[in-house]
Amino acid sequence: MKENIINIITRADDTVSNTVSEYLLGKKIPFNRINSNDFYPITFDIKSINKDQKTWNRRGSINTIPNRIDDDQLLIFLEKDRGSISKAYERIHKIESKYIGDYEEEDQSNKIYDLFLAQKVGLKTPDSLVTNIKKDLLSFLGQHKRIITKSLTVYPMLFYDNHVYSSNKTIIVTQEHIDHLDETFAISLFQQYTEKKIEIRIFYFEGRFFSMAIFSQNDPKTQIDFRNYNNENPNRNIPFKLPKKIEKKLKKIIKIKQLDSCSIDLIVTPENEFVFLEINPQGQFEWISYYCNYHIEKKIANHIS
Repeated sequence: MKENIINIITRADDTVSNTVSEYLLGKKIPFNRINSNDFYPITFDIKSINKDQKTWNRRGSINTIPNRIDDDQLLIFLEKDRGSISKAYERIHKIESKYIGDYEEEDQSNKIYDLFLAQKVGLKTPDSLVTNIKKDLLSFLGQHKRIITKSLTVYPMLFYDNHVYSSNKTIIVTQEHIDHLDETFAISLFQQYTEKKIEIRIFYFEGRFFSMAIFSQNDPKTQIDFRNYNNENPNRNIPFKLPKKIEKKLKKIIKIKQLDSCSIDLIVTPENEFVFLEINPQGQFEWISYYCNYHIEKKIANHIS
């Protein structure tokens, strides 16, 4: 790593990093952008840590594998080494210098654990079931009448016969779906469907919440999942002020997870109850910044400079 410089660890296609980089360039502040897509030569001396160094991790890791290595079996082991180095670099620099972002927490992020934490701090969460047993799923459907499923971790992407099959959406699960299942199936997450008044998307950065309300219920296409975008008639998105008691509870989770930035998804029900859905250590926030004129990228650039 270069000495006395800002490091941005990211991906080549990350537009948020592009905007932060433009702000730094405009202020003529030198920085070093490390794209995880590209091999990065590095000597990491744990006896000589530059305490003046500033690092912002934005959805990236340090790529320690030379491009010429293409042996698939060898790459499996080298990827483990790469992850180990990136995590060690992050842990040490969080102690010894200024380091913002959480590659390691993103890598090990767990929706089930986060739901547990939300309950522990007093936030309301949807009734949830993790199961691979058909009869238990039938009982859950009978209890709640309307249930959904979404991925436990990363969203699946499968390739068959020159076609790509993928879903990153929330899906309503019906009796007909369950009827087609075997008595046991791959472990899955199911939740009680929660009626929505509005959806709240939040970006948290260094003690401050930047929140946006999404009026997804005004369009049948986006009622189940606002990501079923209607480009002809987009949802209305406006800035939103969280109640202090909700901020206080969210900060408890953030403190437990030791995060300095993250994205959080909430629902507000027709009864005005706030329901926690999930927290993402390195979630998207560009659209929150854009629609609400928060200029979050500028705030990040100022903070790390």
